Amino acid sequence: MAETLRRGCLYWARLDKRRPVLVLSPDYRNELASDVIVIPCSTNLYLSPTHVLLRKAEGGLTTASVLKCEQVTTLHKEDVGGAIGRPLSAKRLVEVEIAVLRAIGVALPTG
Repeated sequence: MAETLRRGCLYWARLDKRRPVLVLSPDYRNELASDVIVIPCSTNLYLSPTHVLLRKAEGGLTTASVLKCEQVTTLHKEDVGGAIGRPLSAKRLVEVEIAVLRAIGVALPTG
């Protein structure tokens, strides 16, 4: 793949079907490794503490979606296609990081 995958950007990927994924791995790892850490998107808008809602047009999406942060996985770079749009905001990435921590059972401070 010629395109450098970037943290915080959405890309098309081959999973159970072609679907958007958010690249979560840091850019230095994305440049050196043969795979990337991703979170899949779904248009099934079931909300849970481990899902992050993305509005239509956010990150280039054509429909509202959720990031399923309990399904963090790695994909070989050749299974990840072109970028969908602009990167997600820093605020949204913090929401993703918190949802991932919830998914792995890390207790978060309240308040």
